[in-house]
Amino acid sequence: MDEKMDQISSLPETILHDILSRLPKKDAIKTSVLSKTWREIFYTFPILSICDRESIRRSSKRKKDQQIKTFLDYGKQRLLRFSEQGLAIKEFKLKLSLTCFDLQLIYPDVDQWLKLASECDLQTLKLCLPTLKKDDPCLCYILHPGVIEARSLNKLVLKGRIRFDKDFLNPSVKFSSLCVLSLCYVLFDDEGAIEHVNSHCPLIEHITLKWCYVYNPQGARDLQISLMKSVSMHGLQKLKGVDIQGVQNVYIDAPNIEKIYYGADSYEPSKMNFDSCGNLRALTLMNMKIEFLFTDIWFLHLSSKFPFLESLELVECSMYENINISSSQLKALVLSNCSIMEKLEIDTPNLLSFRYYYAGDNLPSISFLRCSSQLEVNVLFNMIHPRLYQLGKFVEQFKPQKFLASLSLSIRPCIPSDEHFYYYEYRYWEDPYSLPPTLPVPCIKHLVIRSVREDKSKYALLVNRLFYGWCPETISLSLNPSHCTKAFIEFFYWMLMETKKPKGKFCSYCYSKSKCWLHGLKDVKVTSSVKNDVNVVDFVHLKSVLGGWTSSDNANISFRLK
Repeated sequence: MDEKMDQISSLPETILHDILSRLPKKDAIKTSVLSKTWREIFYTFPILSICDRESIRRSSKRKKDQQIKTFLDYGKQRLLRFSEQGLAIKEFKLKLSLTCFDLQLIYPDVDQWLKLASECDLQTLKLCLPTLKKDDPCLCYILHPGVIEARSLNKLVLKGRIRFDKDFLNPSVKFSSLCVLSLCYVLFDDEGAIEHVNSHCPLIEHITLKWCYVYNPQGARDLQISLMKSVSMHGLQKLKGVDIQGVQNVYIDAPNIEKIYYGADSYEPSKMNFDSCGNLRALTLMNMKIEFLFTDIWFLHLSSKFPFLESLELVECSMYENINISSSQLKALVLSNCSIMEKLEIDTPNLLSFRYYYAGDNLPSISFLRCSSQLEVNVLFNMIHPRLYQLGKFVEQFKPQKFLASLSLSIRPCIPSDEHFYYYEYRYWEDPYSLPPTLPVPCIKHLVIRSVREDKSKYALLVNRLFYGWCPETISLSLNPSHCTKAFIEFFYWMLMETKKPKGKFCSYCYSKSKCWLHGLKDVKVTSSVKNDVNVVDFVHLKSVLGGWTSSDNANISFRLK
């Protein structure tokens, strides 16, 4: 009866391997105890992953030595099975997290494993060791080209205490099939080794270099390891994308490259030359001092330099005070925590998405000279001491006349106890000319209030100020106790749901003979994600929802306004 019911085990081996590839690793391992067939399927599965943490745990030295021996025997037997049966290995991932002392004892075994894997038509190799640090010149695993020099290898990922010795400068070292090369926190004996390897990879399409180091045995002990200073990539006809971080000087001459991600070392001035990459589609720059890289008019000539550029992202960059960005093809623009910038003008007729993240106090002036009618703007404020009057002026820049489709704000209005702050806030409110009532307000799709400190006396000021400057379609409050207090959520609900609509033309919330938001509020629907987006029907129901709220809940309460 069992054999008749077990139809899956009789499927072809390739299908059973495909089933294993779709299971989480723990579940895939469990299949090996189902039957002899499944045990054989598991041990011949061409995606092989070995991690020492699964076998070696903290214990006494004697016990640990035995665990290491068992782990090494297991790895050797797994690879020998592939080698002896002539089976192919599509992917081999080896992750080691032992101490430096234990690692250097098993390096000969690692050599043997990699050689066995390379002889089995290996396509992808991922070798991960503990991270190498600049001030930690601990013994590294010396990678010899003969260990991994496999004609079938098309993807090589190396991370951690791995050292490229000078054998890699040998002209005979070639990776004829390699398409993807990723190196993170590895050590080179010679800075020219990486350029030599790249030049002998005719099919290379993607290169990742993150915080790689160069070994200088002649230097003082604390200077024997230093970050790679420069890298040059040229003549790579197939190269489509690079991700380079921590290298001071970068030169890229690749006619078909489409994506560049460059993260500089924030402590060192960096230089980068990629002007010849005319096919570029996406550019991300991080931790850059723009004045060292470009002139102040560089962004004005994006169309002529990069006629196909569609995505531009600047993260943690020190900018010029005035920036003008002009591009006819740009569709996505991201600015995240870019300092110094005071004025930004954007002339991008095809721009569809603009995201702006800022954690400071002084907000820049942003204007769209030309943009698409489908443009969507998302702004995230993470301000320690937010100036609500500044937020109001900032939001007023985005007008419907500018063809703005929607604006999504996520702010942290942490209410301080500084009365000096509130002096300016009240002054802004009392000025009849500060917010001209005749100007249409922008359409805010979603306003997220992530944090409000417990200062009940300022709740009304905060709520009225938010509504007076703009009219959001949806407002969400975080139910995390470290963000929004229950007291503020209850006050916010009461303000929207329980306050009676003013009967006369004006009320105590109206300013300068202009109607307040309460006059225009027609309907509010409240839902909570604590209980699968249930509708909150009244104040008693709200208290019951908040009563079942715990700090571990990643939930929110949303108000849809009409």
